[in-house]
Parts: sequence; C-alpha cells; structure tokens
Amino acid sequence: MLQIQRQMFTHLSQNIYKQRSFPVRYFWEYVNMMFNKPDQERIKTLGPDRACAEWVLRNGGKVTWSNGKQLADYNLLPPESQSVPKVVTIDGSESSISHYGFAHLSGCTMLQRIILHDNKYIDDRAMKGLEYGKDTLEFVQVSKCYNVTDVGVKEIKLLTNLKTLVLFNLSGVSDLEECKQYLKSQMPNCKVLDEGEKLSN
Repeated sequence: MLQIQRQMFTHLSQNIYKQRSFPVRYFWEYVNMMFNKPDQERIKTLGPDRACAEWVLRNGGKVTWSNGKQLADYNLLPPESQSVPKVVTIDGSESSISHYGFAHLSGCTMLQRIILHDNKYIDDRAMKGLEYGKDTLEFVQVSKCYNVTDVGVKEIKLLTNLKTLVLFNLSGVSDLEECKQYLKSQMPNCKVLDEGEKLSN
C-alpha cells in the first residue's frame, strides 16, 4: 500500500510540474480526495468495517476493534480473506482523514467514538459528514482543528444519539461558548465538555 501511495504521489507530482498553472492548493486537495474517497465496490466486497479501517489507517489514523485491540498500521491489517471485528473507535488525531471519506462511517454498526484532534483537513464539511455515523455515535471530540467554524460545530446537532461531545482549541470558531449553548439546547441528553472537563472524566 505504501508503495502504491508513493507511485501515485510521484505520478501526480509529475503532472503538476507539467501544468504549472494548476494551483498547488488544488493539487493537495486532489491528493487528499483520492486517499479518502470511498470505493463502493470494496465496501460491498469486504464489508463496511474493513473498508472504514482501511480508510482511517491509510490516512494515518487509528482504529479500535470491538475486541479491544487497537491498530495504527495499515500493513498489519489481516488478509482480505479473513474477517475483521467491528470498528468501535476512530482516532483521527494528526491524520489526513477528511470529509471526502466520512461516508465510510455508514454501515459501521458498532462505531461509538470519533476523536478529531490537530487535523488540518477537518472542516465544516467533515462536521456535516459525521451524520453518516449518527445512528451509533456516542462520543465525539473535535479539538485543534482550525478549519472548523461556528457553522460546522453547530452541524453536530445532527448526532441525535450523542452522549458526550468534547470541544476545545478551535481557533476558527468565533464564539465557542455560544456554539456550546446552542448544542446543549438541541441535544439535551448530551454532555458538552471542554478540555479540562474531558481530562477529569
């Protein structure tokens, strides 16, 4: 997989130098889209939990299986012929997962927790994309993701089964306290916490 990524990167890099008018920002956006975009045939063949884990690991994140084991290395995934446990936790901290891949959450019937910390690719579109996991998600943390704004934070109201929401260090949010009060009014059964409260629980 890593060799495939390097080959793809080399191919794309060569193309961008041939087309210097193509903005670098859009180039990296395209690369991110390619590494995040769901492969519907693969999801159908291998199941949503395997496909979701591949997405997260391919982009530098971690998953925790229903048997309690955590995996952070794509190359340590079991063979495709072997079934995998259900995904219960996604840790996208310091990864490159983005909104392009959030459709992977659909069909993961035991997914309970998502942590999004220090991720420059997480933005308001990703906050909207969390809705794919709304049937099972109980815990979400969004922190140090500077591309998330007030609008994106308020999208979390769509997660109707959420029990705990942790929000802090969101420099793109102009009034985090107002956002928290809004979410509390929309999700009365969800605890909305900050960093200190998170650490004490």
